[in-house]
Amino acid sequence: MIRWFFWFLIFSGTAMACESNGQRMVEETQNAPEVHLVVDEILLAQPFSVLVSICNEITVGDIRVDAIMPAHQHGLNYVPEVTALGDGVFRVDQILFHMPGLWQLQIDVEFRGESLSYTSEIELK
Repeated sequence: MIRWFFWFLIFSGTAMACESNGQRMVEETQNAPEVHLVVDEILLAQPFSVLVSICNEITVGDIRVDAIMPAHQHGLNYVPEVTALGDGVFRVDQILFHMPGLWQLQIDVEFRGESLSYTSEIELK
């Protein structure tokens, strides 16, 4: 089993969070605002949480979180819980990867009525 560690840091605003910690997610749209992901420990078949930071002064309407296993063409068995913490930061709880292998975490972010998609790959053994 692979463990993927990032430590949650206390920060005062989104810009600082994006500059100082987390993994930058891959966006589909060129010049899109940066989105960073902070993950605690990920264990197979155990719920985990992530912290999502939107690195922009643009007001975020909503985010949606899902994950898929491309090799098996299926997603999560449970719907993650998203909580807005303010300043473009969201906590996502109850994510559970029930199988080993490559997962793609997908986050859709609404900016000004437009939805932008971001991904991050996670390999569990």
